[in-house]
Amino acid sequence: MYSISINSILQILKTMKKLLLILFLSSTIISSANADGADDWQNVGFNTGVLNLLNQCQGCVLRSTNYSGMNLAGANLTGANFIQANLAGTNFYGANLEGSSLFGSNLEGANLENTSFFAANLFGVKLKEAWLIGADLRQADLAKADLTQANLTDANLTDANLMGAILNGTIFCNTKTPWGIDNSSCDLDK
Repeated sequence: MYSISINSILQILKTMKKLLLILFLSSTIISSANADGADDWQNVGFNTGVLNLLNQCQGCVLRSTNYSGMNLAGANLTGANFIQANLAGTNFYGANLEGSSLFGSNLEGANLENTSFFAANLFGVKLKEAWLIGADLRQADLAKADLTQANLTDANLTDANLMGAILNGTIFCNTKTPWGIDNSSCDLDK
């Protein structure tokens, strides 16, 4: 009689998962070689699969996707295209979205704590009640963004564009803003 340990079974499953990913990627690349349009290789469905499997998708197109309520903590999404995406309530804790475009996306109630949005396009983004504690928003374009009741405690908005942004009820405590350190909301809890 054969005896197989749980660790051996888990290792076999991990290997099978990697082989299936390679097979999936290979078939997608082969079918993409016959694409008609310039951006057909940026298949949203394929990129969604990669993100779900690997928790990273650098420079990929995920525009108009619905990741509402998903857990993308620690994901590497450098340069990703989330234009017009629904990301409400999504957990991006510690994720890297440097240089990404989230133009017009919905991030209401999202956990963006310790997330990097360095030089990201957040024009017109809905960040109402978002949790941005410790977020890096240096050089981000937040023009016309809705930051109503967003928590920006310890966030860094140095050189960020806030022209036309809605800041009603936004929490500023030890927040590095284009106008200096803002502590205007630090004592509200007391």
